[in-house]
Amino acid sequence: MSDDKQKDLFDDNNRAKEIASINRLFQDVKRYRKSENFKMMLDFYASFPYLGVYNAALVEQQRPGAKMVLTVKKWSELYKRKIKPNARPVIILLPFYPVEFLFDIYDTKPIGNYNKVEDHLAIEQIINLHKAECKHDLYFYFSNLEENLPKYGIAYHNNYVVGSEIQAQIGIDNSEELDVKINHDYFIRHNSHFILSVRAGASKAEELASIFHELGHLFCLHMVHPWFKDRSYTKEVKEFEAEIVSYLVCSRIGIHTRSMEYLAHYVDENEEIPNIDIERVFDAVDLIEQIIKGNRDITKCLLYKKDKAFKEKVDIIKAEIKKKQEQAKAEMPSM
Repeated sequence: MSDDKQKDLFDDNNRAKEIASINRLFQDVKRYRKSENFKMMLDFYASFPYLGVYNAALVEQQRPGAKMVLTVKKWSELYKRKIKPNARPVIILLPFYPVEFLFDIYDTKPIGNYNKVEDHLAIEQIINLHKAECKHDLYFYFSNLEENLPKYGIAYHNNYVVGSEIQAQIGIDNSEELDVKINHDYFIRHNSHFILSVRAGASKAEELASIFHELGHLFCLHMVHPWFKDRSYTKEVKEFEAEIVSYLVCSRIGIHTRSMEYLAHYVDENEEIPNIDIERVFDAVDLIEQIIKGNRDITKCLLYKKDKAFKEKVDIIKAEIKKKQEQAKAEMPSM
């Protein structure tokens, strides 16, 4: 989901109206409280990495057996396929528009000659190819984390020396100095609000999974901080929500982690999941995916939204940039 659809996690009054309808997806508590059913839902969401997690949930509600959904235009342009007669579309939310209509691959057929047996093999190849194209090298995600975490007031260290039981930790700490990137030419030095530390010696996949778990704690509002509204939760709920966040983000970018083993074990040992806030979990997943997949606009990030002193620094720089651009434009020779 885009910035315009992303709910402000720290101000309930600013939530996008379109997302309010998502609440209805989770009102039937019996449907997802059963551990086995819940794990199946998570696996479904993980199989649609090219959709935001909210839209993956919408697809699951409308077409539980869907394998791959695209627009009519994309089916035609990318895979030379057309929609079968009487096929039912899947409706998702779209930035700047009310909705978008998608069709599952099994509601399509090749443009031109059609052989049922051959097309069945072609469908499997298309699904696997499309999933592979949605993945990136792990260093792509680390590069974006390095650039974007400071914009959320987070200092990051991967040399945490600790016993094997603790893989990572996030805490409130304003003692670190951050170089926060405004654009290609401007940085602002500002104090941190949080420090995220990962155990030294972890593999890159383990490091990412630990980062996602700790960011899950942050964005599920498990930390006592003036920026956040108080939440009521147990220790079990807190850890389960963070594990789900890590599990979903890792699964959707193709990383196998301990979160998968944790959830599998939990399903085996428990009939029901804890009384989690699934909407908060989805918010956290959505936001983390935005952080790891591209350069974030500073004005969309937590530090600018919540730190008044930082916002003032950014606004001054933006005003200077605008003034220079206007001067350069005025000095250009007229044609």
